[in-house]
Amino acid sequence: MNTVSDEQILADAVRFVNEGMAVTLLVKGRSMLPFIHGGTDSVVLTRPGKIRRGDVVLARIDGRRFVLHRVMEVSDTQVELMGDGNLVGRERCRPEDVLARADEVVKGDGRHLRLDTPRQRRAARLWRRLLPVRRYLLFIYRHTIIRNKNIQ
Repeated sequence: MNTVSDEQILADAVRFVNEGMAVTLLVKGRSMLPFIHGGTDSVVLTRPGKIRRGDVVLARIDGRRFVLHRVMEVSDTQVELMGDGNLVGRERCRPEDVLARADEVVKGDGRHLRLDTPRQRRAARLWRRLLPVRRYLLFIYRHTIIRNKNIQ
């Protein structure tokens, strides 16, 4: 049985995005909680275009690993990223290492949620401002909302 690595899947997805196609990928991990749930939510990736603060992007970090994180700061020479579910630590890459932008999330129940609406951008800005208390909010979120979803 042949298996395809995550690295190859992401490389192929980026190639399709570069050819102008939208690609839907299932997200892994918890780094984008509470907005994107790894293992149940998917993202629709497109060409990144002009990168803006608040965008959720797929980027290659250190020329090796891929991350799907939110843009915290952007300049001509550097993009700073951080997962919504992260408490500390930011990744940095060059603008050309931003390979795709997530335009929408396909929730586990099939709903489509656009990430570029004013409402979603406000929610992301508020979440960014809550970084000092994010640890407590994520603890409550993981131990109540996610646990209740798993029980149902």
